[in-house]
Amino acid sequence: MSRFTTRRLAGAAAVLLLGAAVSGCSSGGGGRTGSAVPPAGVRGASYRLGTPPSAGGYAFHQAASASQQKMSDAEQQIAQQLGITGTPVEALYDDAADSEWIVFIGINAGSGGGFDPAQLHAKLWQQPSTHLDGTGDRVTTSWEDTDPGPHGGRGICSQTLEQSGALAAEDSACLWMTATTFGEVTFYPKGYSDRLLTGFTVVDAGNLMRAVRADVEQPL
Repeated sequence: MSRFTTRRLAGAAAVLLLGAAVSGCSSGGGGRTGSAVPPAGVRGASYRLGTPPSAGGYAFHQAASASQQKMSDAEQQIAQQLGITGTPVEALYDDAADSEWIVFIGINAGSGGGFDPAQLHAKLWQQPSTHLDGTGDRVTTSWEDTDPGPHGGRGICSQTLEQSGALAAEDSACLWMTATTFGEVTFYPKGYSDRLLTGFTVVDAGNLMRAVRADVEQPL
C-alpha cells in the first residue's frame, strides 16, 4: 500500500519522514500501554465515522490543501486494495506534546451494502516477505492481527523495515473494519525528533488506533 510514512532510523543520525509509502503509526499521547489480543467483535452493531473536535486526546487541525490531497489519495488507494466503496472521512489531529500530526482516514459504507470485516485479514495479511524496491533498498513487510477495540470488527497492523546500506528504518500502520466502517490511523512528525529513534511497536500502534477509533466512530 502507498500511504503516509513515519520511520525510525536505527544506527544513523537522520530520519526518513513523510512520503508515499506504507503508513506509519505513532503518538506521544494516550493509549500507549497494554498488549494486543486476538480480534473480537460486536455482532450486529452499526457505526458511523466522523471528525470530532478531538480524538484520542488530540485536537482537530484543519489540514492544508496539500495534506488533504495526500489523505484523499491514501484513502482511494486502500479502498481499491480492499475492494470497498463509500463516503471518505479524513482528518488531522495535533499531537502538540510530541510535535506530530495524527492522521485518520476512513470510509463509511454506502446504502448499497456493507463491508465484510473478514476481508481486512484476507486481503492484507501475508507472511513476512522481503524484496528490493528498485533503488537497491531492502524492504521487509509483515502483518499482525490486533484487537480492534470494544466496537468490534477486525483489526490488523503492518510493520515495514527498510534497509539501505548501514541505515535501517521501521514504520507501522493499524487499520480496522466493521460492517459499516473502515478506518486507519497513522502519524507523521512535524520535524526531526530524537524520540523517533526509540522505536514504536505494533502494540503501541494498535493502542493508538483504538484510542482514536473510540472518538471518531460512534454508533448509529
